[in-house]
Amino acid sequence: MVDLIPKNTGKFQASGIGDALIIGGIKVVEERALTSIIGNGTLKSGAIKLAGGAVLSGIIGGKAGNLAGSAFAIDGMEDIVNGILGVSTSSSSTTANADAW
Repeated sequence: MVDLIPKNTGKFQASGIGDALIIGGIKVVEERALTSIIGNGTLKSGAIKLAGGAVLSGIIGGKAGNLAGSAFAIDGMEDIVNGILGVSTSSSSTTANADAW
């Protein structure tokens, strides 16, 4: 059975510049792919991405899961901070604020 919330949830790490580049690449791709579905820069999109990162990390496992989970967690925290500060991260303010809460 898949452990949806692994014991090491929230312990993301990169062990070098290569890992940081992979995390950055995953973040860019997932952010663009999910913006039209869950928004971007809102508390809701941040919470969904944080939860998705934890689940994805547990499902994939190992270093690949850690890198993917880290990318989602970083993007999720960025969305939460932007949502709290009221900063729009999208060129289209209607997309970023369509379901802000």
